[in-house]
Amino acid sequence: MRTIVTYFQLAGEFTNPYKFVTGAILSGLTAFAVALILVLLLRKYMLVPRSHKLLKFLAYAYFVALPLIAGFFGLKWGFFHSLRKDIREHTDVYAAHVPPLFSEQAPGAVDSLFGGHAGVSSLSTHQLIDTAAVVIYNVYGSTLEQQLSATQGVKGKLASMLLHISKNKNIAAMMHKAVYNLLHDKLGLSDGASNEVVHASLRKLLNGNLFVNIAVVQVDQFLKGLQRGILYTFLLILAVPLIEVGYAHYRYRHRRQPAV
Repeated sequence: MRTIVTYFQLAGEFTNPYKFVTGAILSGLTAFAVALILVLLLRKYMLVPRSHKLLKFLAYAYFVALPLIAGFFGLKWGFFHSLRKDIREHTDVYAAHVPPLFSEQAPGAVDSLFGGHAGVSSLSTHQLIDTAAVVIYNVYGSTLEQQLSATQGVKGKLASMLLHISKNKNIAAMMHKAVYNLLHDKLGLSDGASNEVVHASLRKLLNGNLFVNIAVVQVDQFLKGLQRGILYTFLLILAVPLIEVGYAHYRYRHRRQPAV
């Protein structure tokens, strides 16, 4: 829940938080209702006779615990789902807080790539964009570090969050690919494009909202990972009663079988 509170406070500085809070509540209530209906429909299977009073109590506890657990995890999953949707819908709001450092440093890094490395001339368009993606993502990370050290308040918190996400090795690996896809889609260049055309197109693209586009993709990937983690955790917890009920059925059938 601390993670939810942190993102709630940060996102609330930029947009109205009640929209994604409402989405979280609806998701939680839906998960609770579905779980409650399922345990009621499957009550005969869940209440198979047990050999111990504690296990009998546990079987009845499922009717309360499972819907509550489903509602809790549904609330968390729905919060991050609604937050991802809100970020995509309000990209322009977040773009207003983009630090100018990126627009100042990224073109220079791209110019250095194309002007200072002889090996670049032998690369294909695909390889050029891939190399430029690495350079741009490195500038993106250094910009966040400078922004964090130079600013306080909301912008500092936002830079801190993005920088923390970028330090994650899995996210960084995905982001290199995501930045390449972002450049490839926005540039729209064919495989036979010359270095000069790629260079000029990149320079033009860097003058737009590329920084915030990278940030949005990065946050979206991170929140999607949190959603998967929530779902996997819920499924692991759900496996405990499923195994217990299955074992109870096995024991009950075994006891009823006549001795040979």
